[in-house]
Amino acid sequence: MKTLCIYGCGGMGREIADLTSRMDKWEKIIFVDDNINNRVVDEVRVYTLEETLNGFEKVELEFIVAVGEPTSREFLYKKLESHELDLISVIDTGFHLSRFSSIDLGTIIHTGATLTVNVHIGKGCLINKHVVIGHDVTVGDYTVISPNVSVGGDVEIGSNCYIGSGAIVRNGINIGDNSIIGMGSVVLKDVEANSVVAGNPAKFLRANEDKKVFRK
Repeated sequence: MKTLCIYGCGGMGREIADLTSRMDKWEKIIFVDDNINNRVVDEVRVYTLEETLNGFEKVELEFIVAVGEPTSREFLYKKLESHELDLISVIDTGFHLSRFSSIDLGTIIHTGATLTVNVHIGKGCLINKHVVIGHDVTVGDYTVISPNVSVGGDVEIGSNCYIGSGAIVRNGINIGDNSIIGMGSVVLKDVEANSVVAGNPAKFLRANEDKKVFRK
């Protein structure tokens, strides 16, 4: 059995550590974080990436990116790829994947998520708790879909998008790359790339110029 390396030990990382600890697939689970404040988080040891590569055999390691910012997911995913490390998907044990749907590497499918038929999820995505995705939906790389989101059929969601908790996306909608959908929004018309929209119905608020969801 291998060691699972969860890249990111913030709130999302801790949620994924809890999810994976119930799977009994790995000999050991560790956090990887290059900005270490604590060496142990929720009883899980934290290493920098450099310490991980120096302290473990590369062939023993499997990595998953566990941060909620799409651009950060992309950055860390590509960083791991550049080191030729083994990126995997983490899929909750109760999840059923239709044989007519597909999920690319590095994606997390959390507890209670439902994907129906002819759905494709790109690489490095996060499909959070109790998300429902209808038929014939495409989700681009590194996109984050927050808990309790409902996506209708025939929807295309671009790369590096963020859909906030409880949002509803009507069938037939296109959401462009780098877009942010505010929590609880009801999306009734297409969203152009690099847009921030929110409300019921969702309306344009501003351009997503800095490509960030979370602001400190």
